[in-house]
Amino acid sequence: MRKTKVLVGLLSTAVLLAACGNEGDAAAPSGSAAEAAEQVVRYTAPTELATLDTALMTDINSANYGGHIIEGLLRIDADGKPVPAIAAEEGTISEDGLTYTYRLREDAQWSNGTPVTAHDFVFAMQKLVNPDTGAAYSYLTETIVNAPEIMAGEKEPSELGVTANGDYEITFQLSQPTPYFEYLLAFSPFFPQNQEFVEEQGDRYGTSSDTVLANGPFTLENWDGTGLTWDLVKNENYYAADEVQLDEVNVQVIKETSTALNLFESGQVDNAHLTGQLVKQYADNEHLVVQPKARTAYVEFNWDNEYLQNDKLREALGLVINTEDLVNTILGDGSTEIGGFLPEDFVSSPVDGTDFAEEAGDFLEYDVERAQQLWDEAKAELGVGAITLSLVGDDDEKNKTISQYIQGQIQNNLPGVTVELRNVPKKNRLALADADEFDLLQTGWGADFADASNFMDLMYSESPYNEGGYANEEFDALIESAKSTNANNEEARWENLQDAHDILEEDYAFIPLYQEAESQLRNPAVKGILFRSVGNEFDLSRASVESE
Repeated sequence: MRKTKVLVGLLSTAVLLAACGNEGDAAAPSGSAAEAAEQVVRYTAPTELATLDTALMTDINSANYGGHIIEGLLRIDADGKPVPAIAAEEGTISEDGLTYTYRLREDAQWSNGTPVTAHDFVFAMQKLVNPDTGAAYSYLTETIVNAPEIMAGEKEPSELGVTANGDYEITFQLSQPTPYFEYLLAFSPFFPQNQEFVEEQGDRYGTSSDTVLANGPFTLENWDGTGLTWDLVKNENYYAADEVQLDEVNVQVIKETSTALNLFESGQVDNAHLTGQLVKQYADNEHLVVQPKARTAYVEFNWDNEYLQNDKLREALGLVINTEDLVNTILGDGSTEIGGFLPEDFVSSPVDGTDFAEEAGDFLEYDVERAQQLWDEAKAELGVGAITLSLVGDDDEKNKTISQYIQGQIQNNLPGVTVELRNVPKKNRLALADADEFDLLQTGWGADFADASNFMDLMYSESPYNEGGYANEEFDALIESAKSTNANNEEARWENLQDAHDILEEDYAFIPLYQEAESQLRNPAVKGILFRSVGNEFDLSRASVESE
């Protein structure tokens, strides 16, 4: 998910751990070994929730918590594969790959006691493709029959190729084979919504804990829509409630590393995110865990800015960012350099198993001398001696530090370029991005499903996540070929996507920064947290707190 939005070996940006006992003891609950541990986790999150409306979720933090309260037909298991959730069993897929049919379990309920039915999925899917909804992830439905026409306003949502066969069977009719379709069914935009409740809430749906229904292992409570705290509470109506051990997960947003560290050391929270020198300081601490992610961070250009339309300027801006220094000195959290758009160890060639990122290669390397030469040429072409660019990013400590580093690298190495920083809460940053109110956007992406297209689609000219407005007809044609003509030809599809990546390199379409990793101090008392390689990053639904 976006921008925040994961794969092979990935871990949550909010992973927390354990919980228990006296506030002064974060390592284990007090009392004898025979005493039962309190099944409460005290979790820290890096950012606020943006929405609980699954049709409108675009950030990974909202999806992570939304995924604890709402389940889809399928979920992603520990091996990164889609398996039945609300579906009672594996689906039936036609030989031509165009028809998917699932039988729903009949013991699934919403938190108000009403049954979860196929009609809830049909309603949610029709809402997703309805252009009035304005769902950024609606493009993922494009291979479902009539979805493109509905999104274009040419057909009605009721004509979507998703039908309920009674209350407990649903069929998806596709217009072309989609190799990753079952991954989509485990992704939050494809989750069900209770029509009666949603229509009763109207525009308020998903804007607070009181305006959303749960059908998953937890309900979400005590969130007013803007607050920095909320609670996950065990959902007694969940079909597998007897498998859920935690009674509560108390969540608070902590953006300052030093604050989280102090709270962790005093036993008031069960994890603390570390960056920079603190990672080195705690390198030998037994509670330190470093988790790599298949998530890339990058700077996106606003192509409406007349200066940034100059390819020499774009290249120069990329060449002065010392990513080796960024990951090793500034971040120091295990994040690694990356030369392109996709993370390493994410997807590999169907021919010889070569990693996509390795085959794509690097296209921007630190070279101040070359950058200054290009800047001089750009100034002559643009007819200016100096320019000012805004850089928009999140306001947590890590992202503010990265913003300041980027600002310094550009201003110190390209005299005449001024970078004005605007660090805001993530919810506001997403709004600024959607409104094109930036010149440079500090952002990132973690894949929602295990396919290279999940990254490459972001730069398609009509993608809702192409906030900067990048457009290249040849790039678009290759993406379209990978989705249609070569959808069932793995080798040709791979070549399409590699060729498209080459075009991004030639256009200096963005500035790659790093592949994320996360370093945390964690209380070891919580066991059984599932960290996924695809989709939502972590799952506490089968976790528990153990006594010493």
